[in-house]
Amino acid sequence: MAKSKAFSPTPDEVVAHLEALQRAHPHLVEVTEAGRSEQGRPILAAAVTAPEAPADDKQHVLIVGGQHGNEEGGRMIALATLDWLVSRVATATRRRQKVVIVPCVNPDGAELDLHNTPADVAPNLDHPDTGATSPEGRAVEAVARPLAPEAFVDLHARGYTGHSFGMVLFPDTKVSTEDGTLLHAIAADMARAGEAAGMPHAVHPLTWPGWGGPGIDHPSTTCWVYRQFKSISLLTEVAEDDRYSYPAADRVRSGLAKVKALLAWGNRRHPKLYYSGYPCGLVAGLFVSGIVAVGRSAAERRASRLAAWARRADFLQIDRCYPERPDDRRIVLHFRGRALRSPVGLQTFVRGHRRVRSVHWNGRVLKPAEAAGWTTWQDPCTTYVVAAAADLPAGEHELRIRYEAAGP
Repeated sequence: MAKSKAFSPTPDEVVAHLEALQRAHPHLVEVTEAGRSEQGRPILAAAVTAPEAPADDKQHVLIVGGQHGNEEGGRMIALATLDWLVSRVATATRRRQKVVIVPCVNPDGAELDLHNTPADVAPNLDHPDTGATSPEGRAVEAVARPLAPEAFVDLHARGYTGHSFGMVLFPDTKVSTEDGTLLHAIAADMARAGEAAGMPHAVHPLTWPGWGGPGIDHPSTTCWVYRQFKSISLLTEVAEDDRYSYPAADRVRSGLAKVKALLAWGNRRHPKLYYSGYPCGLVAGLFVSGIVAVGRSAAERRASRLAAWARRADFLQIDRCYPERPDDRRIVLHFRGRALRSPVGLQTFVRGHRRVRSVHWNGRVLKPAEAAGWTTWQDPCTTYVVAAAADLPAGEHELRIRYEAAGP
């Protein structure tokens, strides 16, 4: 039965909070209306970033809360995240990232304390590839599409669980990639942060249909964002109950700690990728032989990732020519369909710290360059090389790398 009064923060309180933030920090915060709910309430999105840093070199993050109206924890954590983002301690994140937060996707449900919308639509399950049917789902898609985020979080609450545990969950991913390993590692990192803030946590895949699984084609927001944009896509839960619940301050502290742990990933580099930021640039295959996004700026790498991800089924095979020689590596990429007119990289490795003597792409010598050449770096035991092609026609493409001889 619907309650007569919404739980705080109410939809009106969310609107007032966003408007106050924009007035207090007009140079950092921009509030826009993403859409209107079924009953005409505004669904607002707040973008936070540092205007003095180049916009084209910022990663994009989307965070949504309040998809279920009777889960006030998601709304509370979304607002707390906004408050943290405008603080001095978030300066590095603002300079490297643009974070857009929709704190209350389902304002009608929040006002009436309903799980779904008054039309009994679950907004978080309203994202088939044909597009959302509800105004709430369409509002989320209207924010997500131009943003094409590198990272996404859907903030939920485990209603009716009382003094229980929080969760971080990740969706099914494309087969033959390292995405599952990456998402599990990031989710575990977020859960550790939530526990350090005082809330027990669990981590596991989104296997229940109400959450967003199983299957990559599930119409949940979490799966849809991954499917559309190759984002680091996660869902969090905080324990709460109308009768027996942890104090709101505890729920917010733990939830905010998880979000901050995710945002920290955008400010560092994964050792098996060349570029700093969220590790979503591996589009197909493995770190040891895979297709990666390339570009001199975050915007160029985003465009490269989206173009390659849209054609992921056309990267048929990456053949490492066996046996692999220690100083002369040969890889053949099989690509089908129309030409890919966006830069894309082929990444490979060799054991040890090795100097690259030459890189050939289809018999042509490549020079060191990010968008149409090659780059190299090392982790503790490996030397990686990415060869970037500015244009990729269908057919077989050979990458050949010669290294200086290994030492004794």
